[in-house]
Amino acid sequence: MGVQLRMVWRLIDLGGVDGFTMTNLYEAVARTVAEHDSPNTLILNYPGEPFVNVGYHQVVEKEVDLEFVHKQNMLIVRRSIGGGTILDGPWEQDYFFIVNKKSEECPADIGEFYRKYLIPVAEALQRLGVPVQYKPINDLVVRDRKISGNGGISIGDAMVLAGDVLLDLPTELMTRVLKVPDEKFRDKLKKSLLEWMTSLKSELGEAPNRDDVKRLLVEEFTRAFGIETEEGELSPAETKYLAELLAERKHREWIFMKDRDHEQLFDAAKSRQVKVKEGVSVCEGVYKAQKLIRITMETANNRINDISISGDFFTDPYIGGIEKLEKLLVGASLDKEELRKRITSSFDTLGLKTMGMTADDLAQAILTTKQAE
Repeated sequence: MGVQLRMVWRLIDLGGVDGFTMTNLYEAVARTVAEHDSPNTLILNYPGEPFVNVGYHQVVEKEVDLEFVHKQNMLIVRRSIGGGTILDGPWEQDYFFIVNKKSEECPADIGEFYRKYLIPVAEALQRLGVPVQYKPINDLVVRDRKISGNGGISIGDAMVLAGDVLLDLPTELMTRVLKVPDEKFRDKLKKSLLEWMTSLKSELGEAPNRDDVKRLLVEEFTRAFGIETEEGELSPAETKYLAELLAERKHREWIFMKDRDHEQLFDAAKSRQVKVKEGVSVCEGVYKAQKLIRITMETANNRINDISISGDFFTDPYIGGIEKLEKLLVGASLDKEELRKRITSSFDTLGLKTMGMTADDLAQAILTTKQAE
């Protein structure tokens, strides 16, 4: 009887890295995994210095306290994965599972994909004595308090799960980088963070050794999947891809792309030019679906002239889908049924899939924004 060979994953542990590297490395590796030039890979790293990590679909100026961040000399980074603005730093341990879609280790259903990869993470933290549970679709919680944030992205024939474990929770700094209406609201936000987030230090009294956390993550992952890991390094192709991504994404054109896409629209909204001229108006609104949707739009004669759709939702394709959708919605009627049909048709035309909002949610967000004008 033959010996059954165990599948081998590559393990890359880079230690502390800068924010631009952390948010682009997984994409460079995913390209080679998708091309079958690299094996399925687990990357471990953490931010060497704090940086502001903005979700792909977000407008920086509406989410970040730019004055404070610049005074602190913090990097602002726009990642290619959706979700909200967060402050990343040395108080976390990050992991990136990068798997070819045709591999046995890659479920086709996104919910199953999250479950498959997050349960071993939960079990690793349980071994530290923390009662962590997997909460669909992509959270790990301790008594309903989030201890790990996770996001998924499809890159060609590869799937990526990017996540972190909070070793500590610096709520003062985390809330300070966010743009809020006033200090009273910031105090409420800080209190809210403490109510719905936690860390290993909060649960155990002190933060565990980072090496122990990494060891347990790898042990539980290999045990759950029945695989082995082999320490490796970036290939020449991955190094080249990463250099190309960094050359593009370190520039303001990428970081502030959502701000610049509708610069005149935002300027009109900022100056409170609610009625630009007879029959033409600018309005802004925030709508909470499963994720937050932020709408800024110019309307004329009950139709959309210009629109910005931002928020902490996720999309597939991960880049460009919302921008194309915005263009398809120019001229759309604000009649409830016509708008719903236009949005649904546009989703189908683009092959756009979203997590955290539906086509109906988006229609409601637009209509609610118009009604609140």
